[in-house]
Amino acid sequence: MHMTALDIVFWVAGFLGNVILFVVLIAKRRARRFPVFTSFIAFGISRAIGLFFVTRYGSAQAYFYGYWALGILDVTLQFGVLYEAASQIFSPGGRWAPGVRRTFSWIIAASITLATALAWLSQPPAADLLGTVIMRLNFSASVLMCELFAGMIVLSVTTGLPWRTHVARIAQGLGICAIVGILIEALQSYFGFARGTGTYTFLSYFQLGTNVAAQIFWIAALAKEAPEPRALPDQLYHQLLHLNRQTDLALAYLRPGRRTS
Repeated sequence: MHMTALDIVFWVAGFLGNVILFVVLIAKRRARRFPVFTSFIAFGISRAIGLFFVTRYGSAQAYFYGYWALGILDVTLQFGVLYEAASQIFSPGGRWAPGVRRTFSWIIAASITLATALAWLSQPPAADLLGTVIMRLNFSASVLMCELFAGMIVLSVTTGLPWRTHVARIAQGLGICAIVGILIEALQSYFGFARGTGTYTFLSYFQLGTNVAAQIFWIAALAKEAPEPRALPDQLYHQLLHLNRQTDLALAYLRPGRRTS
């Protein structure tokens, strides 16, 4: 399979970005705190090397199946990174803030439902059935990632939890890629492969450029020290927990069918 000069530039930039980021994570001892994110970066390095050799010595068909198979694992790791970030953002003292875990679970359920519905309704004009399925799955994953990121921001702001730490920077970079990804996937789903590969290729390069920008953002953020989230005082934690329980009791009392005196 032939690689253009631009393909090589993006491949080198992405590969070096992941290598530098991995070194920063190890040298600054961030890997222990962010094991899933570190695994995600290490996988990116391995994936780039593997696809490079498939491109040089394999067939176009082998590259196609290898690219999408590794892409599924890549998306799975991204969801793992997002959950790792959420578990640290919403538990600054090692404990989830009262009521936040349940709310975040509802956000996940609603996001999956909406992403599945949008993917089902989309009709990408791909050349074959396999292309249509792949593009729908890609679109669904991008929508889900974007929705979860937006839900994290809203939940973080409404609960007053920290959003300027290292873990927040990781989530922000991933969220920016998700927002750009959903726009790219929507355009690619519209144009598809049936109308030629020019537009699809251009949009793919734009997304690759966004990923490289996110790598630079992560390197700059993780290379320097950031204020650690403060632990939630026990007294405040128990007060919030008591308030959350009182709210649940009040809502249960006001449900339809409940008799009032």
